Amino acid sequence: MSFPDQDEDGFGPDDVIRLTGVSRETFSRVRAYLDLLDVWRTRINLIGPSEGRHLWRRHVYDSLQLLDLIGPGVKTIADLGSGAGFPGIVLACALADRADFSVTLVEKSVRKAEFLQAAVDAVRLPAVVRNQRIEDTHPVRVDLVTARALAPLPKLLALAEGWMRPGGQAVFLKGREAASELTLARESWTFDISARASMSSPDGQVLAISFLKRRAK
Repeated sequence: MSFPDQDEDGFGPDDVIRLTGVSRETFSRVRAYLDLLDVWRTRINLIGPSEGRHLWRRHVYDSLQLLDLIGPGVKTIADLGSGAGFPGIVLACALADRADFSVTLVEKSVRKAEFLQAAVDAVRLPAVVRNQRIEDTHPVRVDLVTARALAPLPKLLALAEGWMRPGGQAVFLKGREAASELTLARESWTFDISARASMSSPDGQVLAISFLKRRAK
């Protein structure tokens, strides 16, 4: 793999394993996925050319920090706007041994969807790729919806609504605008929320949203 063994700040695979508690056997699936990402990124724009300097913290750890929010009863996840596979593919790698577990990866780009399918096949992940715009796809009700860097929260909630089963949850990785996005989102939606600082970014927030409902007009 031509990705650096560590980030430029020295953060690397051992740190990811120590902080998330994933087994080295589980992490081998993440490694296999990253090997494929390394090959494909020379063909299509999956991650920026400089992102290898922050791969382990900004992408791998960023995705795996969601694991403690995914309870044992979660069997189905929809990852909206999956892109290069963060967090959807990484979560599939981590939870592949969970009985009856599956991830639906929704990605509008044909080339990125091709990569996602190649990763699913190569690593033998319990995941299905849907090459469609989120607005055009027929949603399947799932236990948990995830998304990262996809859209401002008001729009993101509209995209996620159809995928969330009654009693389900959405977990979003957001940036420094999370507070203002929450204010705007509450104009059109009611929901319960648990927010915490991102473990991977000083400016990030992880938003866990449940009991989502549109406000009456």
